[in-house]
Amino acid sequence: MTARQAKYIAPKLGKVLIAEDEALIGKSVQKELQALEVEADWYSDFKTSSAALKTEDYHAVVVDVFLSPPIADGLELIKLAKDAGVPSVIITSALDLNVAKAGLNNGADHLLEKPFKIGDLMKMLMDIWENPKGLIARRERFLELHQLTPKEKELCRLVLKGLTNAEISEVSGNTMGTVKFYSSQIFEKFEVKNRSELFNLIFPT
Repeated sequence: MTARQAKYIAPKLGKVLIAEDEALIGKSVQKELQALEVEADWYSDFKTSSAALKTEDYHAVVVDVFLSPPIADGLELIKLAKDAGVPSVIITSALDLNVAKAGLNNGADHLLEKPFKIGDLMKMLMDIWENPKGLIARRERFLELHQLTPKEKELCRLVLKGLTNAEISEVSGNTMGTVKFYSSQIFEKFEVKNRSELFNLIFPT
């Protein structure tokens, strides 16, 4: 980490997707994470979880192996998360450990056995946050490190997707003047001069 990166402190974790078919567990984990000021979405099946993964920006995915018992479709969600550059944590019962290990081999970052304490999950999420591996996780980490506002984050994500100012204006519904203003604010916070420098800072080759 460079000197200009080190002077920032992340105020909070990014958004977490919880994929758990048991409502009692899913709602409980969501509530406990939210109590710790971690934004969390909970879904009980593969279809809605995978749809959310494609449309929302997540820092991590917490997924049960069996979203539709006896089908281990949580493994497929792990693959989708890996392809999207989003780290994942498998939560499973002792009886499912062999299947869970297959998830680790398919790209999951951590394995957490049920029942677990929220503190144990937080340690894993913090490890993902502090040592980002996926592209999405790394991007979200940098946005928090540099204390971007929600509006700046929204536009910065579009910049990092390679969209032009005109395209960002159309997609976000902002005027060109607004897009240019926020772009300059983003460059200033990251201490870069242009999009190329911004991209190379966040995703160094």
